[in-house]
Amino acid sequence: MRRIIITAVLALLALPAAAQVTPAANYTDLWYLPSESGWGVSFTQHTGSNQVFAVWYTYDPRRSDSANPGRYKPLWIVMPGGTWTSPTTLQGAVYVTDGQSLGPKANATQVGSFSFSFTGTSNGTFTYDIAPPQGLSPSDPAYGLPSFSGTKSITRQGF
Repeated sequence: MRRIIITAVLALLALPAAAQVTPAANYTDLWYLPSESGWGVSFTQHTGSNQVFAVWYTYDPRRSDSANPGRYKPLWIVMPGGTWTSPTTLQGAVYVTDGQSLGPKANATQVGSFSFSFTGTSNGTFTYDIAPPQGLSPSDPAYGLPSFSGTKSITRQGF
């Protein structure tokens, strides 16, 4: 019986190590779709830990820009982590923040998820599913944000 318990504990301890996937490359850079100006993704991959911080710079459908009729103010949706499900695919929860740091006093609301699937070191697919929770306070940074989803081809922005 003791041997069975020890074997079970060792197997459970090995699961996190076995579940870790090593990315195929370092995808840190700015990514965009050349045919669509005005938006992009900043993708920062931390070497050694396989952690990623991604920011989608897009436009906020809730906030018209009075200085530029027909245009909207910026919206940043952040993914402060994620899980590599294969050497070329990452997915994670995303948040809208109030613009403060992501520290303990930040006001951030989970609004959905991102998925990145890279087909090489210069191309990939960005999938987003934004669906803010119901019943948010008007002071919440995600208040009034509509649900939207889609998939975009992305290209590493060369400098």
